[in-house]
Amino acid sequence: MNYWAFDLDGTLVDSFSHYFKILDVIFQDHGARFSPEHRHTALTQPIPDFFEKHLGKAAVEPAIEKLTKVSTKDAEQIHPFDGITTAVEHLVSSGAKVAVWTNRDLISAELILKHTKLKRLAEICISGTCVVQRKPSAEGLLKISSRFGCHARDITVVGDHEHDVQAAKSVGARAVRASWHSYWTVERCTQADAQFYTVPEFTAWVQSRKQSRLN
Repeated sequence: MNYWAFDLDGTLVDSFSHYFKILDVIFQDHGARFSPEHRHTALTQPIPDFFEKHLGKAAVEPAIEKLTKVSTKDAEQIHPFDGITTAVEHLVSSGAKVAVWTNRDLISAELILKHTKLKRLAEICISGTCVVQRKPSAEGLLKISSRFGCHARDITVVGDHEHDVQAAKSVGARAVRASWHSYWTVERCTQADAQFYTVPEFTAWVQSRKQSRLN
């Protein structure tokens, strides 16, 4: 049995522009500027810590409340990367079990999966609100392995950030670096077992793996 865990934002769906627009508005609400330099840390640092650092402790609660509200509303506007659904469909048709592992909150993650029709392909969704420690901790991946009834080393993790790769490798899982978004330059990832800069490249790799198992 093949087991796969996909990151959501920047890997399955092209959502960063929506997220950055929300953060820009929140920063303006608090008299601050959301600059390009904030983008990377906004996607990796725990959001309460991120807001406290840049907006102050008093702004954390209202900022999170607004972020959650607008993220839920925006879920219907987010779309998968072209061709990624086909790649996941190939995996599922070959008998693979697929999960989504994201730092995003569970409510908006589930809505995105529903509206993009990816929910039918993913049996499990572990979000940032399902764990105590978010990526780069492997807590979420261990939850997925437990629910699948497999070892973490049996899972292939696909994600766009070094935190996805670090978390996977820390428990012996295979790591695939998804480098097809265009929000920052991604150099060759030496930790990943494979890296793809376009969805078609990844899809061809998935198809070749399927074919090799059939022969």
